[in-house]
Amino acid sequence: MLDPKIHTFLLLAQCQSTTQCAELLHVTQPAVSQHIKALENRYGVRLFCREGRRLVLTEEGRRFAQLCRRLCTMDEQITRLMRQTSRPTIYFGATLSITDGLMPAVLPHLMEGFPQLQFHMAQHNTAALLQRLENGELDFVLIEGNFDHRRYAYHPFFLSLFVGLCQPGGPYSRFRRLEETLQAPLILREKGSGTRDIFESECQAHNLTVRDYAGICEIEHIPTLMGLVAAGKGITFAYQAAAADLLRQGALQIMELEDFHLERPFHFVFLPGHPRTQLLEELSEAIQTAAKPLGQAGRLPR
Repeated sequence: MLDPKIHTFLLLAQCQSTTQCAELLHVTQPAVSQHIKALENRYGVRLFCREGRRLVLTEEGRRFAQLCRRLCTMDEQITRLMRQTSRPTIYFGATLSITDGLMPAVLPHLMEGFPQLQFHMAQHNTAALLQRLENGELDFVLIEGNFDHRRYAYHPFFLSLFVGLCQPGGPYSRFRRLEETLQAPLILREKGSGTRDIFESECQAHNLTVRDYAGICEIEHIPTLMGLVAAGKGITFAYQAAAADLLRQGALQIMELEDFHLERPFHFVFLPGHPRTQLLEELSEAIQTAAKPLGQAGRLPR
């Protein structure tokens, strides 16, 4: 169980008022101030400064808050582990691209290699999965989007091409440069998805934005998104792994763009100091082994 003063500090950092913090904790306002003063004395830093009527974190306070949230996450993980049965459950999440493109082959490999474990998989976009990881709800996540490499422990486990996709033989298949694709309606994932984040970053490198396209349609469900592209309703940019089946079936075509060549890794990500770090390392290696046969050196064939 964590020191109650830690919970007081995190709540005060959120509500920025000792009065409100005291009401939420059902304690007196001086008790809140005493908790904060005790933490400042113990660590030799000033955690808050006053801006008008608000209490805001100092630079040291922001660093302390980040560490305290990590402690809370570890406390949740330890509590969950101690309450588990003899066949513990591993909770993990995967982005939609990875779920559709890789997990049908990877998950059976995990179940066979780790029969002593139960697996619970959640599916969401990169931003949501990282938040659930921070909250202690997930032991690890499999993501294709950008993340803060300084904040997490991680291992790349699969390398996939990031490509433009269109209807085979349609008018959009004749595009040869990224700027030409602005003529087509763009069908893309929702904000917060790794796929969209990477495509928007590449657009910026070409002095373009998604708003420059003839039209935009946001779709969270990958099969629906790919179906619209296959029907000629627009183009999309995605990992080849997510569209592998439709490409093999000839339902989609890769646009051969001369100035668009991206190859990005998928990552196994977890929090440093996890109570089961050794097990997570073994799972990461097993996932990489299971994913490798899906393409030479981790790459799906074009």
